[in-house]
Amino acid sequence: MREEELKKILIINLGGIGDLLLCLPAIKALTRHFPDAEVDMLAAKRVEELTKAIPFIKKAFFLYVNKRDGSFLRGAIKNLRTFTELQNKKFDLAINMRTIVSKKGALKIKFLMDRIRPRFTMGRDTDGLGGFFDLKVPETLVGKKSEMEYDCDTVRALGTDKVDKIFELNVRQDCQQRVDSILKSTGLFADDVLIGVHPGGMPSHRLPIEKLAAAIDELSKKTGAKFVVTADKDEAILSLRLQRSCKAKLIDLSEKLSIMDLFALIKRCDCFISNDTGPMHIAAVLKTPLVAIFGPGDLSRYDPRVISNNAIVLYNKEKCSPCYKYSCNHMSCFVKINPDEIVSAVSGLLKKHV
Repeated sequence: MREEELKKILIINLGGIGDLLLCLPAIKALTRHFPDAEVDMLAAKRVEELTKAIPFIKKAFFLYVNKRDGSFLRGAIKNLRTFTELQNKKFDLAINMRTIVSKKGALKIKFLMDRIRPRFTMGRDTDGLGGFFDLKVPETLVGKKSEMEYDCDTVRALGTDKVDKIFELNVRQDCQQRVDSILKSTGLFADDVLIGVHPGGMPSHRLPIEKLAAAIDELSKKTGAKFVVTADKDEAILSLRLQRSCKAKLIDLSEKLSIMDLFALIKRCDCFISNDTGPMHIAAVLKTPLVAIFGPGDLSRYDPRVISNNAIVLYNKEKCSPCYKYSCNHMSCFVKINPDEIVSAVSGLLKKHV
C-alpha cells in the first residue's frame, strides 16, 4: 500500500460523543498528511449533529448501532442502504478507530469491512482480536495511555508525524443564543454562578443519585450557586429522581438540548459535574472547570485531565476495574466516593476560576 494510492479514506468510529471527540486530533493530522485525499467518516446515527461541526471531514455516513439511534427495523433498512452507498464509493482505505473489546466486537467490525469492501483495511489489533486487518496497530485492552493517543498512534502508522492536540470545535452562536434565552427564562442572571450536573451515562458508570443530591444541597448552601441538570431522553428519569432527592432548586433541561446546544450550555457553566460519559469529554474539550466522577471506566484511556488542566477526577480503583459491564449489582467503584469530596472539588474550582 503506497501513500499515492490513498485517494479515498474512510474513518470508522461507531462510539459516542467522547469517542468521537477524542479521535479529532488524529483525523485532523490525517487530512493534513493526505491533503489530496477525500476523508469521509462512518459514525453512529446519534452523533450526526456533532459530525457536522468537524471541519476536516468531507462527508459523514451513519449507522443505526443500537436503540438510542432509532428503531431496529428502520435502522436495519437504513443500514443496508448505507452499506450500498459505501460500497459504491470504492474506498482505498477504511480505518477502524476504536478498541475491539471482545470476539463479538471483532466479528462485527469484520462484517462491516466485508460490506464496505475497501481495497485495504486498518485498525487496532487489540490483544490479537484485529488479526483480519491488512494494517494492524497493536494495543492491549487495558489502556496504558489516553484513547486520544491510541488514535494518534493509528494515523502515525500511515506516516503521519505532525499531530497536535488542539480541538477545533467552536460553539455555534445560534446554539449559545438559544441556551442563553432558555436560562434567562428560568430566572438565571448573567452574573449568577451556574453549576451543571449530568447524572447519566452507562448504568454501571452512574454515581448513586442520593450522593449527588447530597453534594448539590451542600454546594447550594455553601456557594449560593444555581444548578442545571442535563439528560437525554433515555436518562430523563434520572433528572426527575435527582430533583425529588434535592432540597435545592434545579433547572431541568433534560430532553431539551441538542448535542451542540449541550456544548453551549457547558461553556456557560462555571463548573460541570459529570459521570464518565460524553458530556464529561465536552467539558474537558471546552476547558470548563470539571469534576469527573469515575466508576469502572478505564481511567488510563479516558482521563479528562489529559486534555484539560481545569479538571478534577474522583476515582477509587477496585480489583475488578476497569471493566466494560453495562450494569453492575454491587457498584463498589462508588462506595468510597462521598458527597464531601464533590463539594470540596467544586468549591476549589469555583474559587480558582470564578
